[in-house]
Amino acid sequence: MGRRLLCCWAVVALLIFGPDRARAQENPDQLWEFAGHLYEQGDFYRAVGEYQRFRFLFPDDPRAGEGELQIGRCYRLGGDFDKAFNSFLALLQGEPRRPEARAALVEMVAMLEAQRRYREAAYWGERFVALYPDDPEREAVLVRLAWLYVDTGDYRQAVATLGKIPPESPRYVTARSLIQVLEERPYQAPKSPEVAGTLAAVLPGAGHLYVGRPPQAATSFFLNGLFIWGAVAAFTHDSPVLGGILLFFELGWYQGGIRSAAAAAREVNAEDERRYRQELRRDCRLSLGVFPGRDQVLFALRLDL
Repeated sequence: MGRRLLCCWAVVALLIFGPDRARAQENPDQLWEFAGHLYEQGDFYRAVGEYQRFRFLFPDDPRAGEGELQIGRCYRLGGDFDKAFNSFLALLQGEPRRPEARAALVEMVAMLEAQRRYREAAYWGERFVALYPDDPEREAVLVRLAWLYVDTGDYRQAVATLGKIPPESPRYVTARSLIQVLEERPYQAPKSPEVAGTLAAVLPGAGHLYVGRPPQAATSFFLNGLFIWGAVAAFTHDSPVLGGILLFFELGWYQGGIRSAAAAAREVNAEDERRYRQELRRDCRLSLGVFPGRDQVLFALRLDL
């Protein structure tokens, strides 16, 4: 009984005095430098552990916030984007006015954009503009945000975002030029998937011809005509079983042709949008983005019109 009581007191003492003793034995500068060394060496898994230990042992150190940011960066550079995003989000939700929270928000936008999750990236870009109205990089963020809206196909919102850049801004002229390009975007009526599917139902191949794919139209027309001809010939020559089999396969080709025509219309529309954006980048010689680096993420803009 006495031995058990002694063990319990030992555990309690360890819980009470253990962190203080560890804190006394650890040197914050050495621990920070070691974590940074692992980070620079690309050993991000171990670096995360050291930065977490630093935060636990020295929560009042001025570098504690930077340590939280470094944890997210380690996850990002290590390829664990979900953990990185959650780390940055926790930092942002804690004290959004801190410089580390601002940097975390920029990292979040960069990761989402790199994953082509443009709508989510635009959402957090809007959060940046709302949280930091006086930020020196605000206008660069607005231009980047406008481009994210272009990537989503929301050209109206892109124009509205560029319109927030004030006339006294050095980026005002280029922003107005880009607004003009977007407003003068040549209208091209999109192909309707419903119309394409209806035409394919009326006459196999007509839907593909409508969206501008003659080879697929010819193939659909030939295969459907072949199966229909074969089924009619089978029934004419008293072969109902063969005719039924051919009609069964023809029904599959027929329905597949309708779905294929509708899908082709959507693909043509998407391809037209991609082509327009590529031409916009080329004609405007546009190169702007959020570039994630090892230690920070920078907003950059080069726009020549």
